[in-house]
Amino acid sequence: MHSYRVRWEEADPDPRYAELARKQIEAEIISVPTLVLHGDEDRVVLPDSSKGKEPYFTGGYELVLLPGVGHFPTREAPAQVREGLERFLLEFGRQ
Repeated sequence: MHSYRVRWEEADPDPRYAELARKQIEAEIISVPTLVLHGDEDRVVLPDSSKGKEPYFTGGYELVLLPGVGHFPTREAPAQVREGLERFLLEFGRQ
């Protein structure tokens, strides 16, 4: 719960996790093609948090916002998730 409070700026970060947070910030670039399926009505992890991440992905970064979907796309829109994954994997297989 504390991580959610910190994310929403309702609590200060726990200093016991400072080293882990530093490592996350310094994470290396991801070099494989990456697909992010994000619900455009997600109120836990806001959709804007997935935007602008392209510099961290040298193999490509594709963000798909799923309309009318919240925090659990696989539960809320399984057909959309399957279609997105299928398309992405078929395209990736052609590279």
